[in-house]
Amino acid sequence: MRLTTRGILALVIALVASAAHGSDPVARLHAARSLHCTYTSTANTWVRNGHRTVEQIPEKGSATYDNIDLKKGTARIIADGPWGGAGDITVWMERAFGALWMLERAPTGNVIITTVFPMYAEGTDEFIVLESRQSITGAIILGQQTYGTCRVLWTG
Repeated sequence: MRLTTRGILALVIALVASAAHGSDPVARLHAARSLHCTYTSTANTWVRNGHRTVEQIPEKGSATYDNIDLKKGTARIIADGPWGGAGDITVWMERAFGALWMLERAPTGNVIITTVFPMYAEGTDEFIVLESRQSITGAIILGQQTYGTCRVLWTG
């Protein structure tokens, strides 16, 4: 089989694209020691006095998950926006598909679950992330699911 110049160029482009996106997203996510996540949309479920409403709103928050240590099950979050602050969190890898799960207890007491999936957002090398939180204040319940992407800052 003889490769033409065009065939060689196509092969080189395919190899570069594969390397840029990581040939194995699970291994790339497992090697990440620091992630910066940018959130772009939130779906809110409000329950006020027993009546449920749902809304989708744009989101502009971000968080850095640093010092990710899967062996110890620990990491550090540094977040901005209305939920901003820093703190220690628990991390582990989901065994079946390789997602990274992070569990945080906010100063207000509610639990926040963040899942980074070993899947790239379309046209990027950034991982898809979903964050879930629920809270209650008197007669008002709020459930939130926030979508975004995470880029790897460094690996170890």
